[in-house]
Amino acid sequence: MIRRLVARGLLSVVLAAALFSLFRLPAGAATVYQEITGMEELTSGQYVLVTPFGDAPGILLGEDFVISATKPTFTGDTDAAGAEWNLTVTENGVILTDAHGVSAAPLEGDRNGIAAGTYEWQVLWDGKYFSFHGCNGSEPVTLVSDTLLENDFRACRDADIEEEPDSYVSIFTLYRRMEVQDDPEPEELEEPEEPGEVVETSPCVTVLPEGGTIRAGEEITLTCEDESADIYYAVSADGVNYQPDALYAGPICFEKDFGTAYLRAYSIAGGCEPGEVTQVIFTEEFDLDWNLYFGQLHAHTDISNGAGSVEEAFQYASQVDGLDFFAVTDHSDSFDNADMGTIDADGADISADWAAGKQAAASVTNGDFVGLFGFEMTWPEDKQLGHISTFNTPGWQTRDQADFENVPTALENYYRALASVPGSVSQFNHPDTVHGDFERFDHYSPQYDAAVSLLEVAGEDGVVDCEYYDLALDKGWHIAPTNNQNNHNGQWGDASDARTVVLAKDLTEEALYAAMKDRRVYATQDSDLAIYYELNGTVMGSIIPKSESAAVTVFLSDPTDEAIGSVEVVADGGEAIVRQWVETSTKMLELSVPGGCSYYYLRVTQPDGDVAVTAPVWVDGYDDIGIGSFTSDTLTPARDEEIGLTVELYNDESVEFDLDALSLYADETLVSTVSDLGEVAGMSTLDYTFSYAHPELGVTEFRVEAVGSVNGEKRTYEKTLSLSFHVPEQVKYIAVDASHGNSGVDKLNRLKAIAAKVNIAVDILDGELPENSDLLLITAPSKPFDEEFVEKVRTFVENGGTVILCGQSDMGDLNLHTSGELNKLLEAMGATVRLNDNTAWDEESGGNTPDAVSSNVFNADSGLTKSMVPEQTYCQCAGCTVNPGNGTWLVKGRDTTCAVDADADGQDVGKDAVLLAFEELPGSGKVYVSGGLFLSDDAMKEPDNIWKSVSGNQGIVEALLKIERAACPELVTIGEMRSGKAGEIYHIRGWATSGTSHPGNTFSKTIYLQDDTGGVALVPFTKKEKEKDIEVGTPIEVVGRKEIRGGNVVLKIIDYDKKLDEPLYNYTPETTSNKDAMDYDANGGRLMQVEGKVTDVTYTDDRKVVSRITLKDGDGDFAEILIEDNIVSGATEKNDLASQVKKGRTVRAIGLLHLDSDGTPVLRVRNCDEVVYVPPVPVSLGSRRNPRTGDLIWIAVGVMVLSGIGLAVLLNEKKR
Repeated sequence: MIRRLVARGLLSVVLAAALFSLFRLPAGAATVYQEITGMEELTSGQYVLVTPFGDAPGILLGEDFVISATKPTFTGDTDAAGAEWNLTVTENGVILTDAHGVSAAPLEGDRNGIAAGTYEWQVLWDGKYFSFHGCNGSEPVTLVSDTLLENDFRACRDADIEEEPDSYVSIFTLYRRMEVQDDPEPEELEEPEEPGEVVETSPCVTVLPEGGTIRAGEEITLTCEDESADIYYAVSADGVNYQPDALYAGPICFEKDFGTAYLRAYSIAGGCEPGEVTQVIFTEEFDLDWNLYFGQLHAHTDISNGAGSVEEAFQYASQVDGLDFFAVTDHSDSFDNADMGTIDADGADISADWAAGKQAAASVTNGDFVGLFGFEMTWPEDKQLGHISTFNTPGWQTRDQADFENVPTALENYYRALASVPGSVSQFNHPDTVHGDFERFDHYSPQYDAAVSLLEVAGEDGVVDCEYYDLALDKGWHIAPTNNQNNHNGQWGDASDARTVVLAKDLTEEALYAAMKDRRVYATQDSDLAIYYELNGTVMGSIIPKSESAAVTVFLSDPTDEAIGSVEVVADGGEAIVRQWVETSTKMLELSVPGGCSYYYLRVTQPDGDVAVTAPVWVDGYDDIGIGSFTSDTLTPARDEEIGLTVELYNDESVEFDLDALSLYADETLVSTVSDLGEVAGMSTLDYTFSYAHPELGVTEFRVEAVGSVNGEKRTYEKTLSLSFHVPEQVKYIAVDASHGNSGVDKLNRLKAIAAKVNIAVDILDGELPENSDLLLITAPSKPFDEEFVEKVRTFVENGGTVILCGQSDMGDLNLHTSGELNKLLEAMGATVRLNDNTAWDEESGGNTPDAVSSNVFNADSGLTKSMVPEQTYCQCAGCTVNPGNGTWLVKGRDTTCAVDADADGQDVGKDAVLLAFEELPGSGKVYVSGGLFLSDDAMKEPDNIWKSVSGNQGIVEALLKIERAACPELVTIGEMRSGKAGEIYHIRGWATSGTSHPGNTFSKTIYLQDDTGGVALVPFTKKEKEKDIEVGTPIEVVGRKEIRGGNVVLKIIDYDKKLDEPLYNYTPETTSNKDAMDYDANGGRLMQVEGKVTDVTYTDDRKVVSRITLKDGDGDFAEILIEDNIVSGATEKNDLASQVKKGRTVRAIGLLHLDSDGTPVLRVRNCDEVVYVPPVPVSLGSRRNPRTGDLIWIAVGVMVLSGIGLAVLLNEKKR
């Protein structure tokens, strides 16, 4: 092709050579164009690029995606007008820039063309010509003169050039511009000439507005003094790559979201040189939905441990430039009358300090500044709970109050207190290992989460550290970061440049608190850095539905710094998933980030080291919605008799759950559907009861299914309930009178559960007494019994029925003496036992509530109480005493128990503190009379575990209903349990080898237990209510049923008991052979340790996380190491094993021997810190030794050789 071009264009070549020959100019500096003839001569400079046909690239025409073609011409002898290009030589190629400063790059998208942009072209030299090559995306391209486009230049795909080679010219001769100094020629004396005409410079261009912030669409005008002059301008987004110069014809406007624009302009007047270039920068003015207010939320005065008065603090802060709000948060335990405070009551009435703080804040609040006064709850450092600042509450709580002083319950009690004050705002302060880390942000719940919305990410120095911020976010807390100065020594507000920035509608106390509550907050070390961040169009602090992708929009501005710096999008685990550098001080960024994360926040790191962190936008699956409970109104249902099945739907999210249908299934047969229930509002519940009569006998599994949607996303929730249906004649009843306003009939759930064990139903009646009841319960009435009812009760007893009467204290009598009303029934029955009109009283056993009497004095001669033991305590609250008459006492008060006339009506208080009595009546009826409601839920609480005795109240009820309790199995070793029969109940004891205290080191609903004989998994493990998590090494006693699951021996928990009075014991396994470690029959469930070379590593799909490792030991045996998805390092809370575990390395691992889903023995790693790389031991060459005999021989030989050489040298010198 080159030969054909040369042949066809010989004339043009000759012309080009003539044009660019070296010319001698007048004496002085001369501009010449020197042809270069090799790559070694190609250096950065100004060049003209000429094809063999004399065409040369001119300027970039951005709208046409080409470079204009020009024939180089010369004014005088030396000016190649319009054809000069700057070539910048880099390590990777050459950057081509036209005369107007616009760099040329291949047009992207696999298209032919040229676009503006910095690009490094690859240059080739074939010995005669240069050529320029690049890539437009996926295809190689070459810079050519296109004969089909009037010889304009563009980047053309190599494939197109090969198809039509005669249409493109891709070779160039390069002429470099050089300044040459000529030798001066002899001056000739000539007659003076008239001075020549001086060429003037065109006037400067005036740009209005003169840069700065403008709105999209706002007009920009260009003018100069000479109205006849042409004005040219160019625009750039980055200040480097400008569009081609354009002739100004009218006002210029920038479209919406231009962010930052650089504009340069110059004029050319007739006969004049181009004028100086005017450059200005424009920044887009945005209509933000929120105003940005800069302030501080943590400071102290002399009310607690700070300097200066609270009045001085607010006055000082109100004068700090750029400070919009300021908060004082003195320690609540420092207020006068601190212990009298309550968070929901006005503290100004009891504390002068509190009143002064509130008044001082109000005194500086105006349209330009807001003062805030709150308090800091500060637990001592030895408790390691932390400090929490709280705002917008009427009063306070302190660490010294009973509910908040004990470590196990203090935090949760305080969270509950915060939640009790709607609108309160709280902030986790400076979490660290000194003050405390809020028990590593455990105890998350939607209720607590709503109560705390802020977290400090910096200490008093203002330096940002996101470790605890990331931890709290990963634990599920919805919090925004703050940066406060925690002033103790004055300088309120200007001790540093650290700021907490709040996005609010206006600068008022109410608007600021609302914004903090909604987490529209960011933290910054720079006092004037503005950040407005949205994800999928939603502002920071928001919670949005899940989506496949996420679009970040952020406006950044810092008027006092030259550049914003690094902008990172940070997601789950604190991982930065997108980074971009911003070189300007103002920028509008649009970034696309991958979906699938639960939160996204921004971290900005400026060139001067200042760091800012925003609140996240959470992408929530809205998982805190579902069915809370599914219950029956009877535990002893009968065939064909209607029962009530109640389902409770809960919604602990901020969005509505639109409920389409609620369906009931009986053994997978649809029996009922309701579809008009509407919605379950955010943070609320909805109950619905199905009325249903089941036609079959035996066990039936009911399933309730709720179908609906959240933000248009379909959701289905379900829950099951098993009930055993009986023939109606088989079901016995305890009838409970509720027709006389009887007390406590809503507190009989424990009675229902206990009675159901022997097929007895508890039936609450509000009318007729049933004929098929064996037992009738009548509690203290608030309405009198009529004669008809009294007669029915008498008939019931006469027919052999049993009645339980429960009285109450006379202090509870209002218009009716309950003892007198119940005694009417006793008299009608023919009984002699009576209820006394008094109150049972015991200041020793009852303490602060002496009417709460407890006793273990049981009648050993009565069949009902003869089996009771002293450990079983009988309780009676707000009751009276009983006169047994001719009956038998069952329970008496202690020696300290007495009776008092609480209502002071002068009636007999009785002489004997009997609490429960029994009497057999004529006709085989029976009556039990109690001074109080001894069958209530509070009196029959379930014991913590099966080793503890039930209460005396429950023991009496079980004896009355003829319920026998199973004895606890004998204690055996874990080894004996493992070798025993599956399906049997076992009682074992050991120490936890895996626990629940660290979520990243916990197996789902499983802990492991080990003793000296073996180990076993306990399933399903659920922490008991209000119980602390299980630490590794905790001694535990367990009763459960042995099962085989997937080949693994497990103990299905019936009950367990932590031995808190015994010390922890950690099993530390020794390294064993892989063969022994993988022997499940011998060591299943045990904690084992192995070591070997890595032969295989399995990663997660993204190849960032190790999930399985194969080790080979010195005997050639293999061990499999399993790292489950949720298992991380206890130190870093990440799985970073990929950096340490590599094929060929030696690794040591600890884990629990388990069979995986394929039946393969594996060690279940409980903590990534227990998988370690064992580096080879370095060997120093200097430490190696030959046998001592060898050393001596070579020493002797060396001495002889050296001696011989020395002797030869001496002899030679002597001869000379």
